[in-house]
Amino acid sequence: MDDEKLKKQIGENIGAYRKRMGFTQARLAEKLNYSDKAVSKWERGESVPDVTTLVQLADLFDVTVNDLLVDPNALPEN
Repeated sequence: MDDEKLKKQIGENIGAYRKRMGFTQARLAEKLNYSDKAVSKWERGESVPDVTTLVQLADLFDVTVNDLLVDPNALPEN
């Protein structure tokens, strides 16, 4: 998987989990001590959170870091 595709996938997953939690981008940003603009960039695939923030996101969403990295449509059960 190339870097751009991975960034896009991580962003889509962050957005999906955020919405599942009922958070706005601003609320998620507040919980992580980031700006809503940073969250927006992650979700658009323009940048990715650092590893420490990925761990925080996984904990917040009650998923694994791997869940934030994979394409859910590519999993065998889908």
